[in-house]
Amino acid sequence: MDKNRSELFAHFSYDDSLTYEALLEVEEELTREVEQLLQRAGAAHLDFTPLGDALMFQCVFEAHRLYVYRKIALEIAALLPQGVRGRLLCLDKNFESMHVFWLRPGEWQEEERPVPEDPPSGLKTWRIAGSGPQDMDGEEPDA
Repeated sequence: MDKNRSELFAHFSYDDSLTYEALLEVEEELTREVEQLLQRAGAAHLDFTPLGDALMFQCVFEAHRLYVYRKIALEIAALLPQGVRGRLLCLDKNFESMHVFWLRPGEWQEEERPVPEDPPSGLKTWRIAGSGPQDMDGEEPDA
């Protein structure tokens, strides 16, 4: 049974002001410092993925605690160098809410977004009919 009820995803991007060598240094230091921060916060299953022009990571927590995510956002924003910005997505595995954080050097913003039980009105509805998905008018989906 999965005891981890919350997941954190992150994406950091670098602007063109960083040279390749500086980018590698920034990425190495950012990875080390964020990993230590997440471990102190109780994260498990840390996975960092460098992409060359970006850095992604994900991890899990036993509970969805907004104050923990706010502290993580605050501390990451405090250590971000110029030329680096990030986004965090914190998802409650019960799908009660998700929080999005935007991080810049020395500052951060957040927004809570509910995950509704029912889909928003106006979305295209796909039906199972015949050999493949078709919409209500029988049109084939866009490729």
